[in-house]
Amino acid sequence: MRKASWIRSPHCSGRLGGDIGAARGDGKSMTKKTIRTMEELAREIDVSRPTLSRYFHDPSSVRERTRAKIETRLATVDYVPNFFAVNLNRKRTRLIGVVIPHLNDIFQTNLINSVEFAAGQSDYKIIVQNSHNDPQREVAAVETLRSMNADGILISPLGQASDTAMLRRAEAQLPVMLIDSRAAEGAGGFDFVGNDNGQSIGLLVDYLVRSGHDPVFLPMPPVNMSALERTEAFRAAMARHGQVGEVLETGGNGYDWNFEAYGKDVMSAFFAAGRYTRATVLCASDRIAMGALKAAHDFGLFPRGKIGDFRIAGHDNDVLTRFLHPGLTTVEQDVPRIAREAVEILLRRIESPRKKGEAPVSRSIPARLVLRESA
Repeated sequence: MRKASWIRSPHCSGRLGGDIGAARGDGKSMTKKTIRTMEELAREIDVSRPTLSRYFHDPSSVRERTRAKIETRLATVDYVPNFFAVNLNRKRTRLIGVVIPHLNDIFQTNLINSVEFAAGQSDYKIIVQNSHNDPQREVAAVETLRSMNADGILISPLGQASDTAMLRRAEAQLPVMLIDSRAAEGAGGFDFVGNDNGQSIGLLVDYLVRSGHDPVFLPMPPVNMSALERTEAFRAAMARHGQVGEVLETGGNGYDWNFEAYGKDVMSAFFAAGRYTRATVLCASDRIAMGALKAAHDFGLFPRGKIGDFRIAGHDNDVLTRFLHPGLTTVEQDVPRIAREAVEILLRRIESPRKKGEAPVSRSIPARLVLRESA
């Protein structure tokens, strides 16, 4: 790992020991001269701009005497380096672009957090773009990151709605890697790291079949390829038990990422018709399960707070699931590992692009079963 640079800690006073007034011993803060450009700062310190740029990029790249001179003078001015000015004309910006479909999603925010940490371990920063589940915004997000000279892009695509031709054009300029969800069906050729949906859904099905009634499946709205993968994984897991898995017909196309409302509305309609009140319902995500759980409470399926014949399970182990009543049985995706391996592969592609004809990397990360009171 490279030594810490000014880009990692942009506030000069913090890097050089904090309050100048405290250093004077009089308890008073010193009014600092505001410097706005690197050219102005170079004149103030009396060093060349290229030397100053090298210092901000990597302090160890300049001579010790020059470094000491720069740091002494920086302590007396108010200056925050411009990220792009520091990286002007450099081969790498040390920026990774991240495109996700929805910020208002616990799993996606956890993924961003883990990607940022993994990138920071190699002194990279991330810039996040939200596609808002809109194919045109997804295109605009990727083009924005290309215009910012990001070194690589991690994208959680919209699946069938994604413009795969656009992704291929972007990959001709910089590494593009899929994370969490794949591109449109049949649109191979991209590196990918994500959850092993076959394994995780299989864990839940095996447990639910073993411990009670065979489950029915409440699928996700078709927002990405993971939604389709989990439905097919459920059918395959039930087939291993000699059963035809029942997937609930929901008409969920209009809900997009409003998973809680979708789960509540779909199950409320079934409960009102007297259906599935004694069933085991396996939900494709925890957020869907939260909505379905609310519907179950509304229809009295947990009389006097007790768990009856109705069982429910989710997928993801969102942070709120253990605080629900009853606590939600689910599977936990290994988000830190997904992020770490995705960043590692992307950084490898940045240093050594994939050769023509070289097979893309595809890694499916196993999940673990989390048992609670709901099933």
